[in-house]
Amino acid sequence: MSLRRGLWQHEHGFTMTEMLVTIVIMGIVLAIATSTWFRVVESRRVDSATNQLAADLRLAHSKATNRLAEQTVTLTAGNSEYTATGLGTRDLDDDPDEDVVSVAAPSKIVFEPNGEAKVTDANPITVRATNNTDNNHTIEINPTTSEIKVVP
Repeated sequence: MSLRRGLWQHEHGFTMTEMLVTIVIMGIVLAIATSTWFRVVESRRVDSATNQLAADLRLAHSKATNRLAEQTVTLTAGNSEYTATGLGTRDLDDDPDEDVVSVAAPSKIVFEPNGEAKVTDANPITVRATNNTDNNHTIEINPTTSEIKVVP
């Protein structure tokens, strides 16, 4: 017994102050990491939604020129859902309960069989995070050539 007691004689635990300082530092690091993580996730959602909308606009343009029939894409301000001829209603964020990503202004794009695009209301189109208007991307449509360009 005395040998065992001798081995542990110089061992000490942590003080309450050391424990509290460690917990506070961990809390601060966790708060910083969490806010950064949520911004990254939000940014990825906006990127994904912008790319999806641009792809659907390009698809509508291709259908118009290949099938020689007008294709219309209608966007509603503050909403993540939009309609496209032949595609039906689409959702930018795939969240049926809440719009996490939305379009900033209403717009109606009609792609003509001759390759032109008629854009009413908003051009360029802004896709943004609903709760953070600083996080957005822009889609520009050239009315003459129907070129669709994503601008970060």
